[in-house]
Amino acid sequence: MQIKVKISNLNLNEKNRGDYFNYLNYLGEIEIMKKGIAPIFILIAVLIIGSLGILSTKVFKKPGTSNQLPSQTQITPQASPATSQQETAITSYEQFFGQVPVCQLFPKEKIEELTGKQFLEIKPGQNQTQRYTEYYCEYRQEKLPYSVEHGNPPQAPKNISIAFVSGNIDSLKEVYKLNKEKIEEDKEIPFSHHLVYNENGKFLRLEAFLSPNVQLIINTWWSTLSQDEAKKFVKDFTLYLKDFIQRKEQTTNQNISPTQKLEKEAGSVPLPSDEDIIRNFVNLIDEGQADKAALMMKVKDDSELQTWAVHFSAINSFKLLKIEKTSEENWTDNKHIYKVVLDVWMDPRSADAPIPYYGWQNGENTRWITLEKVGDIWKIAEIATGP
Repeated sequence: MQIKVKISNLNLNEKNRGDYFNYLNYLGEIEIMKKGIAPIFILIAVLIIGSLGILSTKVFKKPGTSNQLPSQTQITPQASPATSQQETAITSYEQFFGQVPVCQLFPKEKIEELTGKQFLEIKPGQNQTQRYTEYYCEYRQEKLPYSVEHGNPPQAPKNISIAFVSGNIDSLKEVYKLNKEKIEEDKEIPFSHHLVYNENGKFLRLEAFLSPNVQLIINTWWSTLSQDEAKKFVKDFTLYLKDFIQRKEQTTNQNISPTQKLEKEAGSVPLPSDEDIIRNFVNLIDEGQADKAALMMKVKDDSELQTWAVHFSAINSFKLLKIEKTSEENWTDNKHIYKVVLDVWMDPRSADAPIPYYGWQNGENTRWITLEKVGDIWKIAEIATGP
């Protein structure tokens, strides 16, 4: 069976990315029923998404460039380094399975230190199909006007992206063979991996296989890094990641209480933390579930509940960039306060709201969120512009 996928003219933006992932998943199910070849969906999905960098960043066709990426898939002979690479065992890889706050775990200051470059802003994101879940962070080296970034066609700012993909990763290790891509390995990188190059020898990305269920993808092809700088960065990042995991595992083992150990061994589900509550609230708004987000607010009556729902429905994009405890001197058993930084994009029609755009501005916004305990449930009591 010959497979050809035209990708050179593919442009995806944030709005249609979810539909596109669902479409790929649908095609995969059809192929499974017709041919009994489940890996075909996996290979096609990752070929298109991975090659364009969409698994780890919002990638668009570079203006004025027609040969940036290969236009068709083609099997090329190349030995995989997976069998010869010395893998590092990661006993706590589970922290990178599923929802991963990439921008918080690896702040732009650390990426600036590793690259020697400056980044103007960061932008988190996620994608999901029935088989894979991806959480990524874009470290942007430039800012583009909203009309350019979200235009037709859209254009991505220069960036580096880091993504963690969860799913059956074993089936992805030889996808490069279908896209005229070549791979190399670096013995100093502590994980089984591919350094992926296009047919012209341009370095595109690192694919590191942290476990059978977790893959790390670092895309540098749409950044201002030189070839040597990009390869040095991905190697330095993996060495930092190995140390990061080991240190976090040691800290976790030292700090875990006997009760927590018993809960873990018994398989009990702990109550969500304050940060989990805030992240869930932000995700609900970002996913367009304004009514459910409103239910997380502490309100006096149904009228106030409806007001919050209308407010949240006017937000087109709502991403959590940073979260930290604040004003701890004012904390009580029933009241906690957090300072958050959010990336917000409003519906233009909300300019006509009683308070234009409900007090938000497009881009980064800093807010103070107060959690209060109502019965046995923590609710969001206030979203303030100052402490």
